[in-house]
Amino acid sequence: MTFGVILTAALLAGASAGVLGIFVIGLRMPFLAICSAHSALAGAVIAALLGFSTAAGAFIGACTGALILAALLRHRDFDINAALGILFSVTIGVAFLGIGMSSSSQSGMLSLLWGSLLFVTWRHVLMMLVVAVALAGFVSLFGRQLKVLLFNRELSSLLIRDGVILTVLLVLASAIIAVNMEIIGGLLMFSLLSNPAIAALKLARSFDGALWLSGMFGVLSALGGFLVACVWNLPTGACIVLVSSLLVILTIAYSSLRERYWR
Repeated sequence: MTFGVILTAALLAGASAGVLGIFVIGLRMPFLAICSAHSALAGAVIAALLGFSTAAGAFIGACTGALILAALLRHRDFDINAALGILFSVTIGVAFLGIGMSSSSQSGMLSLLWGSLLFVTWRHVLMMLVVAVALAGFVSLFGRQLKVLLFNRELSSLLIRDGVILTVLLVLASAIIAVNMEIIGGLLMFSLLSNPAIAALKLARSFDGALWLSGMFGVLSALGGFLVACVWNLPTGACIVLVSSLLVILTIAYSSLRERYWR
């Protein structure tokens, strides 16, 4: 493991989580990160019980959870948070049942929820790069449809194939969350997805501006947290989340001052 690996991983994690956060917040499903984390954990546990790679199991578990969530949301009268609650309940039950049945060490499975730079390799960086490029390409190709989906789900059903768009978005989101769990941790991904997006939406004047700002804030959060962790020998994921929280506080303060004095 080298400094370059860690730095590249932090940049990719921050940028992809920042851009993805705009859609997570826009669709009013901030707890997607936690649900995807537990879907990934369930997949990792099942893979470990069957003797397969826990990393591959986590990836498959997260994507499977996304497909289940998309199937639930095809019913337009189904509340998003209710669907997330169902997914969370099932996956956490499967995960901890499997952990209880496992005769091997549980630390490797549970570490997915907290993350650690000790797990980061160039292979992980390559996976992070692939899903980040996939998200960027998807947003570039379907930007107009995504704007309609974020504006109004009922209207989007009349204008676009919103079921397909939403399914692809959820799978990409879960894939990004799964690969970033290695460095940030599943439970902490919730904050890295939400905070840069909230800060960006406070300042941005357009959809494209929000995407760029959120990606930039995600990068600043990841780099800032990484540097703080290096200087004071602290947990990287926690430092990244705290830096992103500080960005939100500063942005809200600046926005309030701007509205009061610079209208």
